Amino acid sequence: MSARHPPSQASPASSSHSNHLNLQNISHADLQFLRQTQRSLGLSPANSTGSPSSSTTGGLSLDSNALAALSAHFDGLMAAITARVQTLSEQTRASTQATHKRSSHIVDRATLEIETLRDILRQCDELETEFLKIKRLGEMVKGFRNRVEQLERKVGR
Repeated sequence: MSARHPPSQASPASSSHSNHLNLQNISHADLQFLRQTQRSLGLSPANSTGSPSSSTTGGLSLDSNALAALSAHFDGLMAAITARVQTLSEQTRASTQATHKRSSHIVDRATLEIETLRDILRQCDELETEFLKIKRLGEMVKGFRNRVEQLERKVGR
């Protein structure tokens, strides 16, 4: 929101001088744009009221009606730009939320898959432990057989 400042209450001579100074601070491209905008709004100096209070500078009408019309036009442009920015912001927010929601679902599924894989790895570790036990039992059985065979040989002599 822009703050509006009331027009200065300067005398016509100082007002003309002030307009001249203000125009010196405006770039050539900006002056061209203002002239073009005034023409598109039908506010060219040829259409000015011709009243003593109206003034033109280099094809730019500086009377209060022309300036009020420019102000209203630019206020409308600012409102349109603001509305577009708000629309784009809302679209961006909605898109970001949708992406976040999809990402959250993907993360949730990945977490579930990781938990499943960890469970499978735990079961594999348990199986490996059981296989080691079986191997150890097999070695013990082999050791008992060897002892039994040795005892049979001693007894059978």
